[in-house]
Amino acid sequence: MNLLGWMRAPEESLAQWDEYVALAAAVRADGLTRTLVCGMGGSSLVANVLAETFGARDLHVLDSTNPQAVQAAGTGAELARTLFVVSSKSGNTVETLAFCHYFAARARPEQFIAITETGSPLDRIARARGFRAVIPHPTDVGGRYSALTAVGMVPAALSGLDGRTLLERTRRVDVAAARALGTRVADRAKRGQNKLCVNPPPAIGALAYWIEQLIAESSGKDGRGVVPIVQDPTGSTLPDSQPVGPEMFSADPLDLGAEFLRWEYATVALCEGLGVNAFDQPDVEEAKRLARAELDGARGGVGAQHAASLPTLTLSQLRKQARPGDYFAILAYVPPTPEVFAQLQQVRAAWGEALGCATTLGFGPRYLHSTGQLHKGGPHSGLFLVITTDIGYDLDIPEMGWTFGQLHHAQARGDVRALLARGRRVAHVHLSSPAEIPQLRPPPARL
Repeated sequence: MNLLGWMRAPEESLAQWDEYVALAAAVRADGLTRTLVCGMGGSSLVANVLAETFGARDLHVLDSTNPQAVQAAGTGAELARTLFVVSSKSGNTVETLAFCHYFAARARPEQFIAITETGSPLDRIARARGFRAVIPHPTDVGGRYSALTAVGMVPAALSGLDGRTLLERTRRVDVAAARALGTRVADRAKRGQNKLCVNPPPAIGALAYWIEQLIAESSGKDGRGVVPIVQDPTGSTLPDSQPVGPEMFSADPLDLGAEFLRWEYATVALCEGLGVNAFDQPDVEEAKRLARAELDGARGGVGAQHAASLPTLTLSQLRKQARPGDYFAILAYVPPTPEVFAQLQQVRAAWGEALGCATTLGFGPRYLHSTGQLHKGGPHSGLFLVITTDIGYDLDIPEMGWTFGQLHHAQARGDVRALLARGRRVAHVHLSSPAEIPQLRPPPARL
C-alpha cells in the first residue's frame, strides 16, 4: 500500500486552480457566502488549518457527532447561505455520511459539493441527489496526505485565499532536508525519545494538529510509533521528548503549502526509519466495527448504550499503573467548545504534573481519525481516560436509523472496547454534564 500521488498533488492542483476559483465565484454569485466542510481526519483538519491561519471567518468545519456540535454547525438564516463541502476519500466514512444525510434534508442540492473517489457511496449519493459538483478524490492519495489536493484547495478557493501562491511555493521544498528531518526523529525515537513536541509559530499554530494526525496515524503501528504532543499546557520538557520549535517552521501563512509537503516527506522517512508502512491504518477499522456493534445493540435509546459496563479502570487504578515513558491521553466525547477545551486542558495539566509524563488531548470521534491508530497500534505506553456525558437533546440522522447521540456514545464505547482488546490501560468516566469535568483531576497517589 504505497499511495504516492501526494508528491504530484501541488502541480495537479495548480492545473485545476482556475476551475476551483470559477466554482467559488459561481457559488458566491448564488449567495452562498459561508462554507461548512463536513469530514473527518485529513479531510477536515486541513480546512481548519486554513480557517485559523488566514482568519477565514466564513470557513467552518464539522468533525464531531456530538448533537450540540452538529446543531451549532448550521441553523436558520445561516443554513440558507451555507455551501456544504462533504469530503471523504472512501465515501463511506460513517460520520461524514451522517452529516451529509442530516444537512441534505435541510438544504437544497445546489448547496452541496462532494469530494470523494469516483464510484464511492458518497459519489453515488451526490449524483443521485444532484449536488452542485462532485470532485474526484485522487485514488493514489491517502486521506491524511490530501491537504494539497481538492480536499484542501477547494475550501481555499471558496474562502478567497491565494491558493496559487500557496501551491507555487511548494516548489521550494528541500526534499532531502525534509526526509533528513524525519530520519532524525525516527533515530531519536528508537533511542527512547518517542514523544515529539510540535510547536509551530503562533501565526500557523493550527498546523500542529494537522501534523499530529499525519505522524500519529502514519507511524503508530506494529508496536512502534512517535507520539505527537500538541499544546502541552505544562510547557515542560521531558527526557523522552524531542522538540520541534517555532524556528523549524516558516511563519509566513503563504508557506503553509510548503509545510504540508515538507512534513509529508518527513513523515514517510520517519516511518521508513521505524520500519512501518506510512500509508495504512490497520487498527482503525476495529473501533469502527465495534461501534457498529454498539449501535446494533442499542436501538432502544442513548441511555441503553451505558447499561452494560465495560471492564475499565478507576482513576486511582489508572494512576497506579503509570510507568516511566508513558503518556497520558484524554479522549473526550463532549461538545468541542472553547470553554470545554479550557477545562480539559486544566485536567490534562494536572495529570501531567502528577505523573511527570507527556499528555495529549483529543475530542471524540475526531481523534479516531487522527491519533486513534497510534493508541491501538503504537507503543504500549498510553494511559487512556475516556470521557462521556449525558446527551441533553438529540438529533435524528435521516436514512441511517440512528441519532447523533447514539452514534456519539457508540463510538466512545467501541473505542474503549478496541483499546481493551489490545490490553491498553483505560479508564472510562461518564458524567452527567461537561460541568463535572474539573472532578477528573488525578486522585492522590496514596489511594
